[in-house]
Amino acid sequence: MRLSPVFFVTALLTSTTVSSAGEASLSVVSRIKDQAFNHSRVMEYMHHLADENGPRLAASPGYQRAAQWAVDTLSKDGIESARIEKFGDFGRSWTWSGISVQMIEPQATTLNAVPLAWSSGTDGLITAPVVFAPLWENPRDTAQTDLVKLAERIDAYKNQYAGKLKDKIVLLSGKRPFKLPSEPETQRWSADDLNGMMSARDPRTEDLYEWPLLKVPFKTADRWLMYEMIPAEIQSDYSDRTARLMNRLIEFLNKEQVAAVAMTNTEGNGAVIFAESFGSNLASGPIPAAAVQLMPEHYNRLVRLVQRKVPVSLSIKVDATFPELNAKGKNVIADLPGGSKRREVVMMGAHLDSWHGGTGATDNAAGVAVVMEAMRILKTLDLELDRTVRLGLWDAEEVGHLGSRAYVKEHLGDPRTMKLKSAHETFSVYFNIDTGSGKTRGILTQGNDMVKPIFIELMKPFEEHGISAAVPRNDWGTDHQAFDAVGLPSFNLLQDQLDYWSHTHHSNVDTVDHIVPQDLMVSAAFMASLVYHAAIRDELMPREPLPPPLPKPQPLPEILQD
Repeated sequence: MRLSPVFFVTALLTSTTVSSAGEASLSVVSRIKDQAFNHSRVMEYMHHLADENGPRLAASPGYQRAAQWAVDTLSKDGIESARIEKFGDFGRSWTWSGISVQMIEPQATTLNAVPLAWSSGTDGLITAPVVFAPLWENPRDTAQTDLVKLAERIDAYKNQYAGKLKDKIVLLSGKRPFKLPSEPETQRWSADDLNGMMSARDPRTEDLYEWPLLKVPFKTADRWLMYEMIPAEIQSDYSDRTARLMNRLIEFLNKEQVAAVAMTNTEGNGAVIFAESFGSNLASGPIPAAAVQLMPEHYNRLVRLVQRKVPVSLSIKVDATFPELNAKGKNVIADLPGGSKRREVVMMGAHLDSWHGGTGATDNAAGVAVVMEAMRILKTLDLELDRTVRLGLWDAEEVGHLGSRAYVKEHLGDPRTMKLKSAHETFSVYFNIDTGSGKTRGILTQGNDMVKPIFIELMKPFEEHGISAAVPRNDWGTDHQAFDAVGLPSFNLLQDQLDYWSHTHHSNVDTVDHIVPQDLMVSAAFMASLVYHAAIRDELMPREPLPPPLPKPQPLPEILQD
């Protein structure tokens, strides 16, 4: 799932022509547009990916079906190289098929909920009293993103609640604060937004990062600014350490024999359930009791009742299973062979996995449909490609970009040591799409000044469709980072936000109803054009200097040592 903040978007529209960039082949672009607009299959792809095979949680049966469907469909489209590439030990496969949460007292009513991934199902219907025992009473406590303070809080929580939680349904979140909405919930970038693009970030004066990373800003905007500058492997290590700390909490709750756990989210304006995980996909991690994410308004009612000392009991039934305990990761890879430069590779991709509350339509069946449609268009038009064009549909993006990182390490190089494979030398560029259904409006250049004039030229045939912004910023939080981490040109497309952040991102309403077909058609046409022109360029896409190997990690504080 990728994270792209509103404030990322600034760029300058320019009509400057740089001769070294090369102009777009308008005759080919015209043929691409005809296929994309008059013979589109993106909504057919969306149907199979989301309605039939969604959700697609990594390693789940839904993911396995979707991956095989993608291989079969690409093969039927004439791309005979389509295949599944396995990587590593993903860990536990998890899926759910039903949930019921009822308040029994003080009044009988149904509560809206989604189970949290990698938590247990219940053994039939369980009924138990509710206790409010939040890890952080204030859900906006800034200490939550400081690993030392998080470890200290977990230790204090154990002392605070030892012997008090047995056979209870534990309300583990603080009460969700609400305020009246002050911004539109759906957003397209305006002309003023796009005209304001291209301003560079002010240089940072403080140290960019420590290794290992022990804390990040709590405010999302500040954290995103920080992550623009931090190597992807260090970001992933921070997330892994956070998960290991949360395992300490789960082990405590298991020891206390809680009946179940309930939580809520702080995203959106309410009435939508944003649900991810509670528990680890790793086979070595503890399996928690049944854990559910409640709609914020329903959760807050429970908290208010308990705080006023009104007895509350719930009945919960969760149907969730672990089909495999040691599942393998699986990427989908497909090639269109090149001609005179077939050893050189131009790649595009999107992550195939999703979270499980909805059907994973905007995150990220939309991106998968776009790159599959772009691949179909290139194959249907039978265009001469000097370089090989490769498609990647990535597994486990939502749990740490595992699929794309494994692919890069296997085929291109190790981002920690910067030991490179021979294919690194002949890899040209990777294009990624992962911000929902919104129409592409441009491309984020990862600070690579050399590619800006190239993209400005290639966007000119699409200006009439609103595509014009070359944004000189690092983007992060999705699969292009794996390629960027080893110094390869890799770019995420800039898309209209629509209601991605307010409603659909990792939520129970991430469904095909929030897809805008015309937007996907435009994005697919632009993606096909980008890939085609990269495949016929005289030279590989310009590269920035290789990043250095990561430094030796500093010792961890004792409280964080496993």
